[in-house]
Amino acid sequence: MTERDTLSTAQHVASAIAQAVRGGHLVPGQRLTETELASRYGVSRSSVREAFQRLTVDGLLAFEPHRGVTVRRLSRREVDNLFAVRGALEALAVGLALPGLHAAPARLLALQAEMDEAVEANDMAKFSDANTRFHELFPEIADNAVLTETLTRLSNSLYWLQFRMLVDRQHVFASNVEHRHIVEAVLADDRSTAEAAMREHVIASGALIQKLSDDHFARA
Repeated sequence: MTERDTLSTAQHVASAIAQAVRGGHLVPGQRLTETELASRYGVSRSSVREAFQRLTVDGLLAFEPHRGVTVRRLSRREVDNLFAVRGALEALAVGLALPGLHAAPARLLALQAEMDEAVEANDMAKFSDANTRFHELFPEIADNAVLTETLTRLSNSLYWLQFRMLVDRQHVFASNVEHRHIVEAVLADDRSTAEAAMREHVIASGALIQKLSDDHFARA
């Protein structure tokens, strides 16, 4: 296997682990081992080790003395800090992407339609998937590699928290109104309103997370 193949496999494993955390199959504080995951995904331990390194840098996993690699558990202060930064960066992404999306809004409108349909059908899995792609669309269209990479790392750090939010379906579905405000501002070519709407949407998500009980968080 070439070095490129190894790196590709490691990325596949990293994506699989991130999805498992996001889906609640791996939980905060859970210990992960190279042997078990290598067997699960049918890859070498070196590929799993590389995936661990990537996800630790991204903030999804953590290395704990005497325990090894675990799914990272965030403190309340870390959550506040992450959402403050994420809100600012997602607002920036909206601003940079707005000219392109205003000129060609088809993908944005399609995603909004998917979320509307998911809310109507009470389909949380569909809503969650469309919501993820909605937030990924803005940095993609902004075409700023540094912004995309930074937002990816922040999103990885928040995967388990986003999953926990799904427990309260009504709050999650209610956030779709905030999505519509963002879309309306983009269609109106109103950059300042679009940026503010995205920032408020992200901060509102953080506020919902802070309502969770203390056992969801690490000690500060």
